[in-house]
Amino acid sequence: MAITRNIYKWGSAEVEHSLPSHTRSFIESQFNVSSDFKSAFPKGVSEIKPLRKSKLSTSAITKFKKILGPNSFQLDPLDRAKHSIGKFYTEIYNARFGKFEDVAEAVAYPRSEEEVQKLVLLANELKLPIIPFGAGSSVTKALQAPNGGISIDLSKLDKVIEFNTIDSTVTVEAGIKGPVLEAFLNEKGYTCGHFPQSFEFSTVGGWIAAKGAGQASTGYGKMEDILLALTAITPSGKIESKPYPAASIGPDVFKFFLGSEGIFGVITKATLKIRKFDPQNSTKGSFIFKDFQSAVETMREVMQGGFGKPHFFRIQDPEETDISFKMSGVEGSFADKTLTFLGYKPNSRSLMHVIVDGDPDYSAFVFKKIKKIAKKRGGFSTGSSPVQKWLDQRYSSAYLRDSLMDEGIRIDTLETAVTWSELYGLWDNTRKYIKSFPNTSCMVHISHAYENGANLYFIFLSPMDVKNEIGSFTSFHKGIIDTIHKNGGSLSHHHGIGRMLAPWMKSEVGESTIQALTAVKKSLDPKGIMNPGGTLGLK
Repeated sequence: MAITRNIYKWGSAEVEHSLPSHTRSFIESQFNVSSDFKSAFPKGVSEIKPLRKSKLSTSAITKFKKILGPNSFQLDPLDRAKHSIGKFYTEIYNARFGKFEDVAEAVAYPRSEEEVQKLVLLANELKLPIIPFGAGSSVTKALQAPNGGISIDLSKLDKVIEFNTIDSTVTVEAGIKGPVLEAFLNEKGYTCGHFPQSFEFSTVGGWIAAKGAGQASTGYGKMEDILLALTAITPSGKIESKPYPAASIGPDVFKFFLGSEGIFGVITKATLKIRKFDPQNSTKGSFIFKDFQSAVETMREVMQGGFGKPHFFRIQDPEETDISFKMSGVEGSFADKTLTFLGYKPNSRSLMHVIVDGDPDYSAFVFKKIKKIAKKRGGFSTGSSPVQKWLDQRYSSAYLRDSLMDEGIRIDTLETAVTWSELYGLWDNTRKYIKSFPNTSCMVHISHAYENGANLYFIFLSPMDVKNEIGSFTSFHKGIIDTIHKNGGSLSHHHGIGRMLAPWMKSEVGESTIQALTAVKKSLDPKGIMNPGGTLGLK
């Protein structure tokens, strides 16, 4: 495998995910990509292009190695490149050609909070930028190092510190990955309830820094609902909160680190809520509706019903529903023909997935209520099989992005939060903008629902521009963000801002908020070493 493919690849570096036959058939019939372009487009290259030269002095390198040991402070070009990109489309595209810009000058691997403290103090003394690094799944260009500096990889801070069944909490180091934490909890009959699509390759610290959401956040909440306390190391000192269930002790300073994306300090420890969990108690089901509006109104009524709510709640819009039928081989099947005969027609129908966790009486009661509301709005029950099939590929489907790009297909996503009253206009106008570009597919789903609104997640696919893919994509991408923002959508629901969305930050939150964030940063990071260079729209 080419070296750069190991760097940018989604999923495990050891596993190549080939396109399923039905997916390949859809791609080949939908998008006209020349065989010459596909064969010429690199899957990766054997050598990376020369990186920006490190400006670290010999004296500084010696001091950092004294803290960490010689093998835990790396200057290797591959290590530097890997820690300076995430999973944003242009980062991956450039990496295929061996091109890495804005790279860190070194990578540090601390093994303890004490070592993190020493690293931050030394970097502050030397005025060297620090970019915290979890597992590299950021899609907002938040891991780039435009001012150089040191990437602090927290992967060795991966321990469970305390498991507390009386308080229903778990305290962990920030570098622990999702599967490790969840396996630990599941063995004891609990769950964290946080399952982002990056779950297999993301960390607790990253979840907090991005203010992330999981696929079951409708029931378990986003990270701001799960996080009880944290410890963070800032250039001005340690911030450490206590896991009170609630408290009125002034503004919650520790919550400044939710969504902070490394601009205030390095998160080293967190206490999270946990819930009792037995998968046998979960009630699953799917419904298909004749149109998107009927599905959305069902979801809204459920969320505002006051009888409880599902943990996993998802709607696919008509185009995503149709494409999922094609990619899974359902199109043209007996089931497909039956649904069409019953009035659930292609280009109009929308699929809904539901899972309710918890006590079996509760899950059965809530699902029964949802089923009644769905039936009232014309929803046809399709059983638990569709949702189970979706669960089986909920992480691995993202790894097909590499294979799609191998075929010359541009694929990326943007997501937003919106109130119910603004949702249809935002969905319709953003789709119109995306579909105004030739030969472009736009799949949209709702995967996080609330009493007052929901998120919309846009996935767009088209053939690459063979002459100027980066320029073409950048212009197209900017237009989507502008359209979302003009139609009442937030800049992000759970991916965060990073540097990608920073140009819109002031118009989103206002000048006074930018000034407030700048003042907090000035207090915690007086020399401006923490993830500098435009993150969150700050100078």
